[in-house]
Amino acid sequence: MNQREKLLAAGIGVIGVLFVGQMVWSSIQSGFDIKKSEIDTLTKKKEAQDLEIQKGLVASQRITKVTPRSASKSRELARAEYDRWLIELATKVKLIDPTHTATSSAEARDKDGFQSHKFQLRGNGTLAHVTHLLHEFYSKPFLHRINRLDLRPLGTQRDKNPDMLAIVMDCEVLSIPTAKDNQLPLQSDPSLVAKSLDDFNKSILYRNIFSPPNQPPALAATRTVDAFQGLRVDYSVDAKDPDPNQSLSYTIDGDAPEGLTIDPASGKINWTGRDLGEYKLKVVATDSGLPAKSASQLLTIRVAPPPPPRIEPAKFDIASQAKVTALVAGRQGTEAWVHSLIEGKTHKLRKGDELKLGEIRGKVLEVGANFIELETDGRKWTIGIEESIADAFKRGLID
Repeated sequence: MNQREKLLAAGIGVIGVLFVGQMVWSSIQSGFDIKKSEIDTLTKKKEAQDLEIQKGLVASQRITKVTPRSASKSRELARAEYDRWLIELATKVKLIDPTHTATSSAEARDKDGFQSHKFQLRGNGTLAHVTHLLHEFYSKPFLHRINRLDLRPLGTQRDKNPDMLAIVMDCEVLSIPTAKDNQLPLQSDPSLVAKSLDDFNKSILYRNIFSPPNQPPALAATRTVDAFQGLRVDYSVDAKDPDPNQSLSYTIDGDAPEGLTIDPASGKINWTGRDLGEYKLKVVATDSGLPAKSASQLLTIRVAPPPPPRIEPAKFDIASQAKVTALVAGRQGTEAWVHSLIEGKTHKLRKGDELKLGEIRGKVLEVGANFIELETDGRKWTIGIEESIADAFKRGLID
């Protein structure tokens, strides 16, 4: 083999080695790629499984956290307890003529064991009742929600109150599988609601869309009352509310004379002035509308000296101008003639008759030859001829 052939054979050999090496390397590289792909697949699968485990742990923690808020696992107990709470809710917010019913007749349980109990609460009230109702509902940490809230103005259909609404609320409460038959009682938690009831009232009631704007009470801006030293003041604040079916309450704003009070319902001032002078105070009348409106009055009480005692005029005594003018014998017995100058008449009296002259009363016991004997309250007294009836009566009291 000459030199050229040797070189050709060496070249072919190198090419063959390179080809075989490439084939071997390709085979090895393919195996690495397959293993890497399997590793990547397994890694993703593990990550997915870890994620599901994490979700399960989070869900378990959430279930554990909300389990105390669940209704009872027992269908009967869950319905009875929530039904009782609805009664308490209606009473607390003072719904008028409330009624409540359970609207889910059959068990509404899903594949995971969660059970829904549906109820309906009906009643009448104002927008203030609705606001209070919703605030109390969402302050209670039950697993419950409102599905429908229907408000319909009653207008003049109920007591002519334009603010009255017919209220219908559909709600449901949830029982979860981890709940117990006898769940612990839940207390209301106002922190579950974004605002306080007062804040919601200010936001909602001040823009009541169901009735005309509330008008303030009508009240005179100033008033002066005269009173006497040592005598009780006789005055009641007389405010008028132009809105129907509203009540007024009265308060004192600021300082007032010592001991002075006002009846919140009637506005009557209760006070006795001990010292002379003028006393000023501010009285406020507030209505029961939404929002409540007020009017004030600057009241001045002038305490003057007490009036002099009233002297009763002396009463004219008829008996002082009456006397026995004659004793006359007749068929039916002796008569005593008593002439009353004031009355201009003569009273003819026999035994057993009643004498009535002014303040004097007496029964005739005997008509004698020159006298009459009478009895008054068990005391006997006599009247002589031409003697004043009043003088004879006084003499009889002394004797």
